[in-house]
Amino acid sequence: MIQEMEKSEEYGSLVGFTALAPIAVGGLVGLLVASSSRQAAGIDWAAIVVLVTGLLALVISLFHLGRPWRAPLALMRLASSWLSREVILFGLFLLILGSYAILPLLTQGNLGRYFVGLAGATIGLVGTVATGATYRLHARPSWDQWLTIVSFPLGALSTGSLFGFFVARQFAATARISVYAWAGIALLVMLSAIVTWLRSTARHPDIMETRLSRQLAVGSYLWLLIVRIVAVGAALVLIGMGGEAMFYAWIPALLGEFADRVLFFKTVVPVTFRGRYL
Repeated sequence: MIQEMEKSEEYGSLVGFTALAPIAVGGLVGLLVASSSRQAAGIDWAAIVVLVTGLLALVISLFHLGRPWRAPLALMRLASSWLSREVILFGLFLLILGSYAILPLLTQGNLGRYFVGLAGATIGLVGTVATGATYRLHARPSWDQWLTIVSFPLGALSTGSLFGFFVARQFAATARISVYAWAGIALLVMLSAIVTWLRSTARHPDIMETRLSRQLAVGSYLWLLIVRIVAVGAALVLIGMGGEAMFYAWIPALLGEFADRVLFFKTVVPVTFRGRYL
């Protein structure tokens, strides 16, 4: 029976979007944390790199649609659909991020630009919450828990912020991140691994589908759980090493995010139809 459940629909584009979109959101958060030590003159190329990451996530998401040109129709159910809210919020995030990137061409004031970036980061983080809410479905018991919603903004604030630190460093060699910021991000990275473990191995003996999902997580796809934990450990080691090594912690952390998303989609088991067809 488990073997039958493993034959899931195509999910590659969803893995790409749900991994990269939070990285773009967190990338802006990381740039804002580093903003006091980097002054953009002209176009902010660090923000452009983060914007390209977000656009790449958006393009990848379209491959999941049978008819990509009908994607704008997703906006029509804003009042009742978390998917529509996710699309709107991520679109607004990208627009604000683009404005943040080009504002140095238009004004010399950094305070106003900082608040524009802060608004974009806030909207983006709310968008990651909407992503989690989109997947919290009663028809998928292993997803129908608060840990699903937590996973996406947590990925943004941990791995995404690390990515932002790295990008800021590449375009401003003098960029400095406080030890408190590094410590906070390290804590969030560690928490992300804990959330993955709890979400994937939660015991609900009264729900057959959740039991099957857990069997997949600790059986056929245990290697993904191991990759996730090892990747987080590697990121923490790099942060602990200090110096330039810290700025490369996003690489293993991102690998862990992808492993988490693949595990998320691979181990889901839909509710079995038990009643008579009427």
